[in-house]
Amino acid sequence: MSSHPEGVSRILRPVAAPRLAPRIAALPRPAPTRLPRVLPRSRTPIELAVEVLRGPFRPLVVWALFWGPRPFSELMRHVPDVTKKTLRRELAEMERIGLVLREVRPDSNRRASYALSPFGETLRPVVGAMYEWGLLCVGPSRSLSDRKRGSAGA
Repeated sequence: MSSHPEGVSRILRPVAAPRLAPRIAALPRPAPTRLPRVLPRSRTPIELAVEVLRGPFRPLVVWALFWGPRPFSELMRHVPDVTKKTLRRELAEMERIGLVLREVRPDSNRRASYALSPFGETLRPVVGAMYEWGLLCVGPSRSLSDRKRGSAGA
């Protein structure tokens, strides 16, 4: 099935590369400059919290795990508009950070379930406060429209 006639075969041999080392060694090198040593800036606690809960899916995963361990498929149902790839990546990152514990059952299916770690449990008041604040965001818009309707008839 090859394009070569029978009995003719091509042998590929390596070609020697031109030697550039003597030319490079002859070039003048600039004197090394001393850059001022910059110490890494310490991050504030709010920056760390935002980094841990970054993205739209992590708080939703934490919220879904409030009521106990869940398998991956159930998390897919509880987190809206997430793809399998994204959820796997987020869960792996959350496991690396220490927010989530992954437990693989040794049966034939090797199904994994995810639960909040003790460190992840500390996010309960944070995510709970986000939920309560979200209720406040929904509430005033309804009451504002109710007030407008009520004052128009008076």
